[in-house]
Amino acid sequence: MSRRALELFSVAADRVQSYFGPEKAYGLVETALSDLVGFSLLTILRIEGTLVRRMHTSYPASYSVGGTKDIAADTWLRAMFDAGRPVVSETRELMRERFPDHDAIFSLGCGAVLNVPVVAAGVTLGSLNLPHEAGPFSREHALVARPFAMLLALAWTAE
Repeated sequence: MSRRALELFSVAADRVQSYFGPEKAYGLVETALSDLVGFSLLTILRIEGTLVRRMHTSYPASYSVGGTKDIAADTWLRAMFDAGRPVVSETRELMRERFPDHDAIFSLGCGAVLNVPVVAAGVTLGSLNLPHEAGPFSREHALVARPFAMLLALAWTAE
C-alpha cells in the first residue's frame, strides 16, 4: 500500500475509532478513494433483509440516498455478497450482464466497476461500489479499497 493510502487509512481509522457515525465515515471513504483509486460514481449499499439500501452516493442526482434493490431478484449481486470478495467488471459487456441499471451507469461515462463487499466477522453487510471510465481498475485498486470497506463495517457494527 502506498504511503498516501496508509496516511488516509490512518486518518479514517482514527475518526472511526472515536466513533462519529456512519455518515462521516462515508465522507472519509469517498474522499480517500477519490484520491487513491478514482471513480466517476461512488455508492455505498447496506443490506437490510432482502434489500440493499443506498446509504451514500457521490452523485445524488442519478443515484439518490435511500434507493433500494431487491437482492432476491439479482443473482449476480447475491453471488458477490455470498463470496465476500471484490469484483471488477472491466467491460461494458460484463456490466450489461451484471447491472440492471447499466444504461444509467453508461450515461455517466463509465465502462468499468469495482465492487467491494463490506464484511464483518464473515457476514456481508453491504458493498462499496466504484463505477469509472473503461479500464482503470487493477488488483491493486481492490487491495487499496478493501480496508476502507472494513472501516464501513466498523462504523455500521458500532451503531
